[in-house]
Amino acid sequence: MGAAFYIVLETEIDGLDTMMDGKMLARKIDALDPAAKQQGVRPLSEFISMDAEAASDILGDDLAGIDVPPVKYFSAQEGLATVRALLSRPEAQPALQDLKDCERILCAAAQHSIGWHLQVDI
Repeated sequence: MGAAFYIVLETEIDGLDTMMDGKMLARKIDALDPAAKQQGVRPLSEFISMDAEAASDILGDDLAGIDVPPVKYFSAQEGLATVRALLSRPEAQPALQDLKDCERILCAAAQHSIGWHLQVDI
């Protein structure tokens, strides 16, 4: 198994398939974040957010006593800037399909002015 990242939209968009694998994106995040900084855009890991319920699903009893901040949504345009800056980077090649899926979903979110965040699935 392993971790995977996926996009959560603030509001559902009728007809938009938001499914993506996200496993390679999770595996390569340590290489993609420095590449994003070199490109002058926000690193992907800074778009990760989750509500208390999702955090509890992942951490279970380890979450006891921890205050989970409220879920945060980001602008799709900012996410697109990061994804598009990474698409041409050599570090992105293993995660290219995940990044293309992110671009597809974030383009639709931008057209509808809908916020988003990355969430982790384990």
